[in-house]
Amino acid sequence: MSVIARRWTRLLALLAALGAAPAWAVDPQELKAAIVFNLLLFVEWPADAVAGSTVSLVLCVSPSNALNAPLKALQGRPVRSQLLDVRELPAGASRAVCHAVYLDAADTARQAGAKLELAAMALVISDDVESPSPQSAIVLRHVGGRMGFDVNLEAARQARLQFSSKLLRLARRVNDR
Repeated sequence: MSVIARRWTRLLALLAALGAAPAWAVDPQELKAAIVFNLLLFVEWPADAVAGSTVSLVLCVSPSNALNAPLKALQGRPVRSQLLDVRELPAGASRAVCHAVYLDAADTARQAGAKLELAAMALVISDDVESPSPQSAIVLRHVGGRMGFDVNLEAARQARLQFSSKLLRLARRVNDR
């Protein structure tokens, strides 16, 4: 299968995941984990961010996060030219090894007032709609019984990340401030 065909297949999978109805009896945490994984497919990190880790793309999650187990189930899946490496990082641990970090509301509350210690080029995905970290480039949210997401381009620019135009078109809202 060509690279373009694989990307379109992944985009269709993301669309399907975003539009999944609750009546399908899909575990909400597994759905969210699948969405997080699919979002990673449409992000481009600067070459120097992934140069030292040519084999894996590191996604960090706290041990107590509800998505910990569903994300770990995706361990080893291909993300672009790398394999997903899901790592548990307790609060206060250095996240300098992370290419991406998933935060929920409890993670945000634990680090209230402190700037999230991240690698300079880390993608932060949050599902804390009320008070996401200012470094959150993508915020997941429920919209009318469906999962959607907002994009913060300023946070992405600060992390030197590029988002696919396809991802931006799927976003519920794109903030550029």
